[in-house]
Amino acid sequence: MPTITIRNLEEQVKLRLRVLAAEHGRSMEAEARDILTRETLAQNQTRRENFHASRSEKASVCAAIRGTWKGRVSTDEIMTLTRGD
Repeated sequence: MPTITIRNLEEQVKLRLRVLAAEHGRSMEAEARDILTRETLAQNQTRRENFHASRSEKASVCAAIRGTWKGRVSTDEIMTLTRGD
């Protein structure tokens, strides 16, 4: 498993990490590993949810565009609509 070093950690953060680790009965390293894992996975889940919401919005826009273009026979007619001429 890879190792990371965190430099220039503020003293207050280090102290809070030490307190949290003691409250949970584990080392500072184990506490930091748990925090990093939980936060990274939580952000990943949020991105996944946002991606699906965006997909749904994109589908609505595409449906609206298809509705606007429905029945148009020429590319010129579609381009005129697109440009707003």
